[in-house]
Amino acid sequence: MPTEEKARAIAEFGAVLKGATAVYVSRNTGLTVEEVTELRRQLRGVGAVHRVVKNTLAARAAAEAGIAGLEKFLSGPTVITVSKSDIVAPAKILTDFAKTHEKIQVVGGVVEGKATDPADVKAIAELPSKEQLVAKLLGSLQAPATGMVRVLNGPATNLVRVLQAITDKRQAAEAA
Repeated sequence: MPTEEKARAIAEFGAVLKGATAVYVSRNTGLTVEEVTELRRQLRGVGAVHRVVKNTLAARAAAEAGIAGLEKFLSGPTVITVSKSDIVAPAKILTDFAKTHEKIQVVGGVVEGKATDPADVKAIAELPSKEQLVAKLLGSLQAPATGMVRVLNGPATNLVRVLQAITDKRQAAEAA
């Protein structure tokens, strides 16, 4: 590849890496075109980019983008997955895909500036998603208010039950 093309490829991939919160490196040697397309579709659905890039160009682009530690994972045939927003969703997709397709192997990456090995990526994948955490937080915040409403509403509910029982007894007495 001529130097000008290499520089352009480094700049393009550097733009993809700029601002990345998670960069995962995997090996998918032997996957069919349909399997790779399915994996890319799933990753695109969570806002991640899944690209095959030459290791030397990826290392240079990572250095320019300020992502240290990625170069140690760049050996052999590699595929790079980049996410700028969510660190959990791409890790979940990659590890779930690896469970059903033995030809893919997650070798590590860099998450929020720290190098991660495959065990770390698996641990990240087991974390709850951002939406699940927000739902839990809202449930926790809402629980005291809900409990307070039930306590305050208790006497009124009991009064309604007592009045209903009195009404039912009167109607039964009048019917007899």
